[in-house]
Amino acid sequence: MAWQMYFTFFTFFLVIILLSSGKFRIATVAMMAAIILEASGILTFKETWSGLTNSSVILMASMFLVAHGLSKTSLISKLSRSMIKPGASDTKIMFGFFIMIFLLTCFTNGTTTLTILIPLIITVCKENDRPVSKFMQSCAIIAQVWAGLIPLGGNAGGYNMINQVITELGGTGEFTFFTQMIAKLPIGIAVAAGAVLVNHRFAPVIEADYVAEAKEEKKSSLSAKQEKTAIIIFVLTIAGLVFMSLTGGDNVVPPLIGALAMVLFGIIGPREVPNHMGLTVIMIQVGMLPLATALAKTGGDKVIGNIVNALLGGSDNKYFVLFVFFAVTSVLTQFMSNSAVNNIFRPIAVITAITNGWSATALVLAVLIGSNCAMCTPMASTVTVLGYEHGKYNTKQYWLGGLFCWLIYLIVFMIWIPFMFPL
Repeated sequence: MAWQMYFTFFTFFLVIILLSSGKFRIATVAMMAAIILEASGILTFKETWSGLTNSSVILMASMFLVAHGLSKTSLISKLSRSMIKPGASDTKIMFGFFIMIFLLTCFTNGTTTLTILIPLIITVCKENDRPVSKFMQSCAIIAQVWAGLIPLGGNAGGYNMINQVITELGGTGEFTFFTQMIAKLPIGIAVAAGAVLVNHRFAPVIEADYVAEAKEEKKSSLSAKQEKTAIIIFVLTIAGLVFMSLTGGDNVVPPLIGALAMVLFGIIGPREVPNHMGLTVIMIQVGMLPLATALAKTGGDKVIGNIVNALLGGSDNKYFVLFVFFAVTSVLTQFMSNSAVNNIFRPIAVITAITNGWSATALVLAVLIGSNCAMCTPMASTVTVLGYEHGKYNTKQYWLGGLFCWLIYLIVFMIWIPFMFPL
């Protein structure tokens, strides 16, 4: 198993190097990593390509089609003009996007939120003669940070699961319904303020945006009846997602039905489907998942945990311990899925707290909040993949674009969490 673990780490660092070079498309690198891990025998065929049936991938592809159906109507243009007036400043445009993201993330995850808003963001940029690259990463960052912050969706009962993990490891679960919201709200506000007021000012102006959006505006090819039908399907799909989030149902079902309805009612032609289901984004998601699987299967996650313990060096400085857990998880989540990072480090955080006689709440929050700080690389989460692809950034531009918000995230975390949840 040792050589398999070393080979997995080699593949992991190879992916980082290739992406950092800026010479390779992320989808190509992701699929290469998946093929290498399967060809080496570290992962089986089923383990390698399980992402093709992953619920988030299916949801994302379906929502791309539903959003494409809506984009063919005149509603997006009318909605963008009503919410963000033509000629608005970049800050006002960004604030308008924030309001829409805030409302959607109360009920849906970040991926769904950004997928819904991408056609609107592009339309607003087109009508205001602004490059998409000025706003797309900031929108992705806000969607990532604010998703689940207000406990109205499927995350409402998540505190029970956290308390159960802490209790099973010998601690006392002190999480309440509002714990995560209290911990994350000042961070979310600070990051949103940074994105709305500052981050877009330094975002790159990518000429490809102008080329892509300078095409002659086409009138809707849909009949009046089809336009109304497309809008109804979209609204019902969103309502279905909210209902599923509140009741704990399968949130993949509404988008699947919505996508099928768009095709059945002739709003989307069958030949349009492959071109508008986000295949590039799906390839990235499917290709990156095997890395996390291989790390867990070969024991690489335990090695990472041991490195964290070595970094702590037996220190009982509470601020240093809190910083280490946040820093390690927030850095790793730029290259691994946030759920994988969370699952690896949450037990380590609990055990560290219990061993030192501390409350586990602050350290678990460090892991939860750190692993959600996915904003600097296109590998960090599905949300960042969407932002990266539709903003047409390269890896260096995306890393620099996320760094400012990451620093805000870190500073507010280190001030707020020790104050509200002392170890």
